Amino acid sequence: MRTVPLASAPRNVESEKTKLDQVSKRLESTSRHFKRLGSLGFWGQLVCTVVAAVILSFSTVITGKITSPATFYTTAGGIAAAFISVFWSFGYIRLSDRLQRTANAPSKAPPRADVVKSLKNGIVLNLLGMGSAVLGMQAMVGLLVAKALTSSLNPYYQGISPGSSPVIALDVFLVQASANTILSHFLGLVCSLELLRSVTLPPSESFPVPRVA
Repeated sequence: MRTVPLASAPRNVESEKTKLDQVSKRLESTSRHFKRLGSLGFWGQLVCTVVAAVILSFSTVITGKITSPATFYTTAGGIAAAFISVFWSFGYIRLSDRLQRTANAPSKAPPRADVVKSLKNGIVLNLLGMGSAVLGMQAMVGLLVAKALTSSLNPYYQGISPGSSPVIALDVFLVQASANTILSHFLGLVCSLELLRSVTLPPSESFPVPRVA
């Protein structure tokens, strides 16, 4: 019967300690990554989304009516999704704090599968919101082109001709609102994709979150 040399026991203990230190460093690095990108996504999306919401509300209040219902409702849907994405990014900041607290106790760290699922849900949310805002912008651009063509047919009497439909300056505000909404979702999408890439890379290339045993 073979026996394990006594000298191997200290080596095993030292190896386990080394692995634990590596996991702790990975958790700390992942925590900093989530903190940095989570903050960027949170504040960037918050500013863009608030500006888009203010512009959309302003254009509706000033005109007293919804000049383009398709643009208004699709852009409003994109803005609503953007606000949800803002809170989603704030969740990344909270996750970074949790990772930092569990750096010295890897067994208490959140499972990688849960982190990946949260990131994928954030990506889907941004894609849906961006798609809604793009549809709204396309509808508004089409309306502006139609108004421009109609106005060009009667350039001298477009102000009094009942058949003309001149381009209203406030209509451009809807385009700006849609553009800000798209930018907001783009920022959230970039941050989520980068975090997903860093989490799903092999251990030799990144610092993944360990799975709870």
